[in-house]
Amino acid sequence: MKVLKFGGSSVGNPERIASVISILENYITHKIEFAVVFSAFQSVTDKLISTANKAFKRDETYLHDLNQIKLIHHEAVQKLISKSITDSTAFKVADLLRELEEVLHGVFLVKELTPRSLDFIMSFGERLSCTIIADAMKSRNIDAEYLDARKLVKTDDNFGSAKVKFEKTNLNIVEYFSEHKNIQVITGFMGSTEAKETATLGRGGSDYTASIFGAALNSEEIEIWTDVDGILTADPRKVPSAFSLESVTYLEAMELSHFGAKVIYPPTMRPAQLRKIPIRIKNTFNPQHDGTLISGKDTGGEFSVKGITSIDDISLLQISGSGMVGVVGIASRIFSALADEKINIIMITQASSEHTVCLAVAPQSGERAKSVIEEEFKWEIRDGMIDEVVIEKNLSIIAIVGEDMRHTPGISGKVFKALGNNGVNIIAIAQGSSELNISVVINKNTLTKAMNVLHDSLFFDKQKNINLFVVGTGLVGGAFLDLIASENTYSTDISKAKLNLIGIANIDKMVWDRKGLDPKKWRNFIDNSTDKSDIKKFINVIKEFGFSNSVVVDCTASKIVVENYNDLLSWGISVVTPNKIANSQNYDEYKHLRTSAKKGKSQFRYSTNVGAALPIIGSLRELVRNGDEIIKIEGVLSGTLSYIFNSLKESSKFSEIVKDAKSKGFTEPDPRDDLNGLDMARKILILMREIGIKINLEDVKIEKLISTEAENASSTDEFLKLLADDDAKFNKMKEEALAEGKTLCYIAKYEKGEASLSIQKIDKSHPFSNLHGSDNIVTFTTKRYSVRPLTIQGPGAGAEITASGILSDILRIANSIN
Repeated sequence: MKVLKFGGSSVGNPERIASVISILENYITHKIEFAVVFSAFQSVTDKLISTANKAFKRDETYLHDLNQIKLIHHEAVQKLISKSITDSTAFKVADLLRELEEVLHGVFLVKELTPRSLDFIMSFGERLSCTIIADAMKSRNIDAEYLDARKLVKTDDNFGSAKVKFEKTNLNIVEYFSEHKNIQVITGFMGSTEAKETATLGRGGSDYTASIFGAALNSEEIEIWTDVDGILTADPRKVPSAFSLESVTYLEAMELSHFGAKVIYPPTMRPAQLRKIPIRIKNTFNPQHDGTLISGKDTGGEFSVKGITSIDDISLLQISGSGMVGVVGIASRIFSALADEKINIIMITQASSEHTVCLAVAPQSGERAKSVIEEEFKWEIRDGMIDEVVIEKNLSIIAIVGEDMRHTPGISGKVFKALGNNGVNIIAIAQGSSELNISVVINKNTLTKAMNVLHDSLFFDKQKNINLFVVGTGLVGGAFLDLIASENTYSTDISKAKLNLIGIANIDKMVWDRKGLDPKKWRNFIDNSTDKSDIKKFINVIKEFGFSNSVVVDCTASKIVVENYNDLLSWGISVVTPNKIANSQNYDEYKHLRTSAKKGKSQFRYSTNVGAALPIIGSLRELVRNGDEIIKIEGVLSGTLSYIFNSLKESSKFSEIVKDAKSKGFTEPDPRDDLNGLDMARKILILMREIGIKINLEDVKIEKLISTEAENASSTDEFLKLLADDDAKFNKMKEEALAEGKTLCYIAKYEKGEASLSIQKIDKSHPFSNLHGSDNIVTFTTKRYSVRPLTIQGPGAGAEITASGILSDILRIANSIN
């Protein structure tokens, strides 16, 4: 035999109740014997408490609330009960509602609401729901029988959280079931005292009822049906990647429940555990799922850690002082003083020196606990033996739970490393010798981030989840989004990386989804978004989500986005960008970015700043890292200028070449942005800073390619007209070069601490003489490469090539995660 329990969410409306009855019919079809416990209809218990409190306060709107409760149950009768027994059910329901109304009227008149009377009022929720459901089952030809648990479950008179008298209760249940063979529909949540007064078992008590009956009947299994697929590895509202577990032990389930997991009411486990009866958590809305089995022994699974849960808001009290060291009874006095004031201690940690004791309490108890402890030790505080109690607020506790952790070395190390690597500071730690539970106290504002970091580290250590927020959907941004749409899982020799697109923003709109956006549909998402673009709001969303391994991909040329890099990096959010502004701004700001990344333990990747996907920056870093000395850097670092000067070999009109390059999309919309040399100047500046040269953009000497008149033209069209005036100059320079057997090339150069951009004449022996099309080229002359410089050449521009370089940077971030 099985005992089943369905909670309020499972019986939230008539349609859900009908689905539950279909589940029960499937058990009957398979000849599985069962009894079933039901909670009140969804939200009814809360409505009953609220209505009772209004009546107590002489607030006549309690009658309106009572009518709402009546409507819920009358509607259920009309939709669930067949006509043949509707009148009978309606009479029983009306009788219960009449009794409820009389009790509430009494509360209103005498203006008294005791725990005893509130328990009686709350009991109507289950009594009404089970009356209706039992008759609904009869309507579908199921031999069901309503059972008021108060007849069998005997308790003390601690109303609101009554203690069960198991010896008497168990005898009652066994005797009753031996005489009643129909399917029993049992009211959850309640029992009765020896004086036959109604007492409730505490919120969540319907789970407890199922366990009480299951244990008494020595059931094969107790099934708790709820609205999730069993016990999850974490709260999915905080950790979208949370998944259901196949099995956990009783101890693991109790630990998870204590630290905030809401799937099962903690006392439920005790009766089942004593009789070694497994409890299975199932999903009413996904009945085919096996759910999670809770039993005395883990039945398998690949994870040593079973769950990560949290208490979101706590206060931490620190009691310290030299007078505590070696003094017997300090802890006892602390606990006794708090116990006398009924202040619950959530967590305790003490240094081996006995100099400091830290206690976690609920935030509403923090100040009172501080006063109680200071009163208890007022003489020691007066004499300086104990310091004034320090209270820290806005903290959270995360608990990492798993009974098998004790057999798995390194779990604690993995926890601390994951948090440390992601900039989450641990304020206090508590861990028993069994390692069943590792608890850490952290700042509340880092809770979501910490939960995601730990979940990825402990459950997805073989797969690196990278959560992407893309800013800019122009040529490069669009190409990047299309690239990851083709495949979002990348296997390397080091790790497997999965890219999750979480948010997109462009100049007009932005969109995000905690569960992820399908990259294949990115255009639809951004086009249909109603959120106007706001970079500050977008960044706040990234922070609030708190995903581990979050990466902002800035595909804009915007200074506004760059201004937020420090905020992102110091928060622990990595940045990948082809945007050169950040690395070519004032040197102090350039250094500040590195400090922010170090502070947040994030990464700032920008290999596409110079040469798109060409390995220019990476190769330069390796040379420096391996102890080589950079003597000289030369390069053609603009695809546009490369194309223009390569074309000049075959044409005599500089202005026509520029127009041709513009028509082919090789230039910026305004070609002056290429021809003023600033793009190449920024690139040589970035390379110099990579080797430790302290330099600003104004220190780069730039030989202008165009006249001042053309540069200051009022429009692009006007500029292109004026550019023809420079044709003669370029033709003359070209002819002079040819006369010397050379060609013209616009080269960026670093040597002896100085940087310059200039038109140079190069002969056929020069490595740049064979440059074609829009290729980039760079040479590094070093101590080791002094005779023949190290040369890197290839396509250094284009949206698709740049997108591939961005992807490479993201995968470098993934491969660095350990």
